[in-house]
Amino acid sequence: MRDLSERLRSGNFRHAVEAVAALRQLDSASGRRLIPSLNTADEQRAFQLLIAQLVVEGGVRGLAARWGELPSPQWREMLVSEVGQAFHLWIDEGTIELLLAALDDPEDQVARRAVGPLIDCLREKAARERKEMVKTLRGKAALEASDQAAAWMTPVRRARIAKAVTAALDRCAGDPRALTWPDDYIELLGLSASRADQRTIALLEGFRPLAGETRRYETETLDPDNLPWPTSVLAEKKGIPPGTPFVRVWSNPTGLLDLKGLEEAIERIRRRTR
Repeated sequence: MRDLSERLRSGNFRHAVEAVAALRQLDSASGRRLIPSLNTADEQRAFQLLIAQLVVEGGVRGLAARWGELPSPQWREMLVSEVGQAFHLWIDEGTIELLLAALDDPEDQVARRAVGPLIDCLREKAARERKEMVKTLRGKAALEASDQAAAWMTPVRRARIAKAVTAALDRCAGDPRALTWPDDYIELLGLSASRADQRTIALLEGFRPLAGETRRYETETLDPDNLPWPTSVLAEKKGIPPGTPFVRVWSNPTGLLDLKGLEEAIERIRRRTR
């Protein structure tokens, strides 16, 4: 218990968020006794203690309900990031509401952090991926959390996700790269919208001129007698004979949306009835 209280005050944000997740297992009275005074001038610690108090008072659902009252976009963004990276510590239906609240955050830097975890909740995992995940304790826990979260993804919640993501993409329709990870937004929309969402389909279709291969590959034949560093060092370490031909492959981003991902998202939406 004492360790939990110390972690709530910690300067390590990850440890503090993990401690907040652990508070869900305690009754309200025990949880309150562990939370130090909120009277601190340190912005990070004040945020940590505030979310701890909200979780003790109303669970994760209570934290989600008061999302709009949380200060500092920076710490809201970091909170969503930490929850997403350790989702197995937050197996709670309220966590879905928390991610939905974050997705609706007025700050794009915060909303974008909810996209990945929501994709993980909605995307059906292939047998091979599931087999790989259960090889480690953390992977197994993550898979169990993802499966449970999928069961909480009701049609109403899918519709909320689709509405929020459509609005975000629509705001940046002329330059979707403003969303930092527009391909993720498109994937999430493909996992949440239904074929009745004709406006959403039209929006995605409008991105076709902006889509294509996301990376361009170029090759360069190197002079085997004058290899550049570090290729020369690497060749020597591996015992490659002098004069061996080398080809350097360059990969550069094109700035285009992922055409394959876009087409898959549109196809998924057209197949989904609700």
